[in-house]
Amino acid sequence: MLSDNDGATERLKQVIRSVGLIVLLFTLFACADSAHVMVVERPQPPTEKINSHWVSSGETLYAIAWRYNMDPERLALANGIRAPYRLRVGQELTLILTNRRVVAASKPSVLKQPSTSSSVVSSVSKVTNRKVTKRYDGFTAWQWPTKGKVSRRYSSKSSALHKGVDIRGTRGQSIFAANTGIVVYAGAGLPAYGKLLIVKHNDTYLSAYAHNRQLLVDEGDKVKVGQKIAEMGKSGTTYEHLHFEIRKKGVPINPLTILPKR
Repeated sequence: MLSDNDGATERLKQVIRSVGLIVLLFTLFACADSAHVMVVERPQPPTEKINSHWVSSGETLYAIAWRYNMDPERLALANGIRAPYRLRVGQELTLILTNRRVVAASKPSVLKQPSTSSSVVSSVSKVTNRKVTKRYDGFTAWQWPTKGKVSRRYSSKSSALHKGVDIRGTRGQSIFAANTGIVVYAGAGLPAYGKLLIVKHNDTYLSAYAHNRQLLVDEGDKVKVGQKIAEMGKSGTTYEHLHFEIRKKGVPINPLTILPKR
């Protein structure tokens, strides 16, 4: 037979167990409700597609097209911009390109095979068993932009994307124009490129020279193939090298398919 004290203690224990059960059930329902809210009300992630670009100080049409892997001529056409493609700070550019055909002011350069004239045949005979570099109207053969070993090659794989080739060298080493053209960008406004030069060779091809210590030409300057245009640096990278790209209608291509075999 329980004493009065023992009976009171037992009743207190039952009350505590009941309260604990209520708290546990409340917690479980609260967690379930909270989880439900997180699933239902979680906002959708922002889209990665960018439809517009606002022009910043120092940017050119060619630099913007380079940033988004676009053909500069099509970008200009989509925004109603005519040569010489002047932009103003704060100007909004649409990145949705039109499918209309670009009509150039002059006849576009067309990729041609070397002719079989006697003058060309005589020069080719001196390089028997060597691959002849393709030529372009109004321009000479492509040349390597600097000396050195290719430390990293072009890759189009999403897991190891690399839009050009890296050529290792020394600080201050000469960088040369890979082909004749006109400088359409000279500056350090594109992330990950450091001090950068972009040269337009014709209506199809652009080349770029990144991570320079010093730029020796300005926008609007005409350059000849083999002309010294910069000095090698590293601009934030771990070692001195030239990052070199060639783009065809705005799309990166493997420079080793165009540069002469070493």
